[in-house]
Amino acid sequence: MTLQGKNALVTGAANGIGRAIAERFLADGANVVVLDIEHDDPTAVAAEAGVSPDRVDVVAGDVSRRDDVQAAVSRVVERFGSLDLLASNAGIGDADPFLEISDESWHRIIAVNLTGAFYCIQEAAKVMAIQGKGAIVVTTSTNGFYVEKNLAAYNASKGGVDALIRSAALDLAWHGIRVNGVAPSMVKTRAAFITADPEGSTEYLKRVPMGRFADPPEIAAAVAFLVSDQSSYVTGQTIVLDGGLTLGIDMPMPAAPLPHSARDARVGDKSG
Repeated sequence: MTLQGKNALVTGAANGIGRAIAERFLADGANVVVLDIEHDDPTAVAAEAGVSPDRVDVVAGDVSRRDDVQAAVSRVVERFGSLDLLASNAGIGDADPFLEISDESWHRIIAVNLTGAFYCIQEAAKVMAIQGKGAIVVTTSTNGFYVEKNLAAYNASKGGVDALIRSAALDLAWHGIRVNGVAPSMVKTRAAFITADPEGSTEYLKRVPMGRFADPPEIAAAVAFLVSDQSSYVTGQTIVLDGGLTLGIDMPMPAAPLPHSARDARVGDKSG
């Protein structure tokens, strides 16, 4: 895949999945502007990616504020001449029992995860529509359809993002803009604290058929595919990257083989 000559905005790219996406875009030839609430040094980003500093710029800002998103979009155009790619990745979450979720926590999570994604898509699309082309990928989550306990606000925000991806794809297709998503489950990042907890990791991985967590570059690879010309006829779709987590649950097996009649009763008669 090549993104040579493309100019990209990546949000939430100070670390984790977002940083991996920025580095992958740079490795594939794109120029990149990074937007994150954590200020970063463009020289450091370039050095980590092994590219020239003149291919990287950084904007400090919050995706839940439209003015910050507009500033980042403008920076890409001013610095590199166009905005061809958007990776809307910024996201947050709190773990609280349902009855203990505060108004502040709820509104902040929705503001960053859902409203922030809307601002990023809309502001980027305003530029892309004039150009007549563009590719957008939003980081959603398996939590949008496979909810986890004590994460109601996060779950709800990602369910909304899933619908937003499809809605934007439908409305923007005639402008030549493709909108897709990636839905990881647990990824080894700073935010996914359970991946650094030996006991918690062991228990969680019992649910994952592949038996391991994802690494950020694996998510970045899917994003790179979705913004590349190799996916030129793909829009409104979300790639699930979960190691098989959401495929189903294991059925407990008996210690001794069941007789055929018992197996038929347990599995159900499908001959119907």
